[in-house]
Amino acid sequence: MLLHILQRQLDESTLCPLCQASMYWIEAEQFEHELNFHECSHCQHQVFIEPQHTCHCTQCMAQRKKLLAETRLQEQRKLKAKDKTEYELSQLSFLHKLFLLSLLDDQVQEHIVHDEYIHWEQIKYHPISPNYLFQSSLIKALLKEQILLPKDFSDEAHQYYVNVRLDGYSEPSLFSITQQLRHWFYENLSLGIPFKSSDEVKEALYLLLYQEIVQFMQFYCRTWGIQIAGNQNFQKFCYGLMESLAIGQIYYLIQTGLDYLYQQKALQPRNDNFINTNLLKKTLQQYRERSLTEKWETSTLPRLPQLPLSKMSDILFFKFLGYDERIFVQPVWRAWKKIEPRLNFYSQKRCMYCGSNELTVDYDAEHYVSMICRNCKHQDHYFTQ
Repeated sequence: MLLHILQRQLDESTLCPLCQASMYWIEAEQFEHELNFHECSHCQHQVFIEPQHTCHCTQCMAQRKKLLAETRLQEQRKLKAKDKTEYELSQLSFLHKLFLLSLLDDQVQEHIVHDEYIHWEQIKYHPISPNYLFQSSLIKALLKEQILLPKDFSDEAHQYYVNVRLDGYSEPSLFSITQQLRHWFYENLSLGIPFKSSDEVKEALYLLLYQEIVQFMQFYCRTWGIQIAGNQNFQKFCYGLMESLAIGQIYYLIQTGLDYLYQQKALQPRNDNFINTNLLKKTLQQYRERSLTEKWETSTLPRLPQLPLSKMSDILFFKFLGYDERIFVQPVWRAWKKIEPRLNFYSQKRCMYCGSNELTVDYDAEHYVSMICRNCKHQDHYFTQ
């Protein structure tokens, strides 16, 4: 901007709106036209009386550049909107629904102020799942499948919104999504089910219990400053143990194995190429073979009170499946034998008159359910076992 400065006076009664420094009152000419304005004595920000003039200080230029970039990104987003994958909330896997509820349940409450975004940086170290690596893999899976999408133009890193439809509507509120998930997981299946078959729940149950095992061995090794993690071979081995042993018994085997390896100074500070994981697996295999051959009785170690119970485990074990601490002290197959019939019933239920699965629970006892069909209004009574 070509200006001919006629007079510059310091006006200490006027402060810069950006940095609060005193400003100059400037009388100038531009192309023989009189022009008066304030200019900051520190950052050169200019405040004009006439709205047609704009400031060209560093901050204003950067702000205009950012607005232009945001406008271009917004236009690109509109062009790509047609290609964006959008799932119905009910289409998500049981595990992803469970993880979403674990993310949102404490954040989205009627009495707590919240916005429409998941602020991952603020909560990523919270005990949402049994261990951080599992938690990180779940968030990556939701991003890959576009169930979570990054907030555009965010100054804060890792802000996501939930990209799902609810009851056919796009962009439902976070509160609506959370309430629907609560209906599925907290209402004893009377307001709908979050799974397609009982096998989907069984897979999630085994996976969460395995991640509890990983959490236990990481917690135990942390006191020694030693890294350890799970891998596919170790997971397969633990699944085999869960067919005959309780989680508490597996805890005892792991504690015994880790103590032995630590005393032998076999564990490395870093778990490069899963060296510690593979050593532990080999040791546990030997223990298990000897215990079967020599008919040892494997002790049961209760879940350590120092271990924080993750939100996912709390929802799945205690609220959704209605179990208690016995889930850790008896074989999984025994717990599943009690859980499965009810889940199977709800996943396969149909109206006996018209075949619709749009049923409302009218009365629900432990082994007996009365339902009304929303399609034909027919009422029937069922035994779940």
